Amino acid sequence: MKDRTLKNQKKQINKTLKQFQLAKTMIQLSITGTVSVITASLSFYFCPGFSSQVIKDARSGISFVQTASSQKFHELEDFLKKQTQPEPKIQKQTELSEDTSRTQGIPDTSSVTANTSPVILGKAENLHMEAKPGSDGNSYDAAILDTSMGPMFYYNQGDTRWSSYLYGGSDPMQQYGCGPTAAAMLISSFTNDGEAITPVTIADWSAANGYYAPQSGSYHSLIPSVLTAYGFQVESVTDHSPQNAASLLSSGHILVALMGKGSLTQNGHFVLITKLLPDGNVSIADPNSFDNSTCEWELPLLMEELKKVYDSGAPLWAVSMAASNSSLS
Repeated sequence: MKDRTLKNQKKQINKTLKQFQLAKTMIQLSITGTVSVITASLSFYFCPGFSSQVIKDARSGISFVQTASSQKFHELEDFLKKQTQPEPKIQKQTELSEDTSRTQGIPDTSSVTANTSPVILGKAENLHMEAKPGSDGNSYDAAILDTSMGPMFYYNQGDTRWSSYLYGGSDPMQQYGCGPTAAAMLISSFTNDGEAITPVTIADWSAANGYYAPQSGSYHSLIPSVLTAYGFQVESVTDHSPQNAASLLSSGHILVALMGKGSLTQNGHFVLITKLLPDGNVSIADPNSFDNSTCEWELPLLMEELKKVYDSGAPLWAVSMAASNSSLS
């Protein structure tokens, strides 16, 4: 029924266009003939010596009238034709950033309350965050790890100080807070003049700025956005070879890694690869496990288990405080 109605509308509009075309032609002929007769009569009566110039001017006037009327007709014609075209469908933005173990990314510096309505960037079907809780309920307020950038405070998303805090006003940090927790370690340790920035502050920033995905954690874009906002240089690393990762760690970078299914997660999880050790292994800061953060890890294994996603620079970012002269690959 809808298609038949649309066909009738198009037919009526095409009929109207033909009528306007005929009307335009008749009007232009009438104007041309009338102006020509009047001009010729006046020129021969008043200025017989200048009749050729007057006729030339008259022709210019006729041309102007024809051009103007034709332009208006085309504007009307375009308007009528647009009425027969279907309205374009608006595509919703659905770019997602996949995150890690039931907690995810982080945003910028402004702190907001948990009652603030979160800004939603898109759908979260593809985030696949961990479903199990974070730590065993301990508090790690005195834990400090050694990194390639210097001593770094360790935060755990299951810390009793914020484990039950609701990320985005809905999701407990213990399950969905790995992104804000990982970022908070870097921010508290190396920026902000030593003032403590907790995972709660970063989680609130994330929700207020559109990086929180309800019941899925954080969008991947949280990592480059929040760390850049706090003064870090953040670059996507596309060469995931152990050799390149080791080179970056040796040159004073910390790597933010989005891990896939393997040794550290079953779905997705943000961790920090913090330092290259003398034996070629690396240390990490796992927001979901302090025990993992006190072990050595084989760098090839971690590079192999990176999550296979590539939006917003994922799955690997190199973080430093000073601009590097050499480009990262």
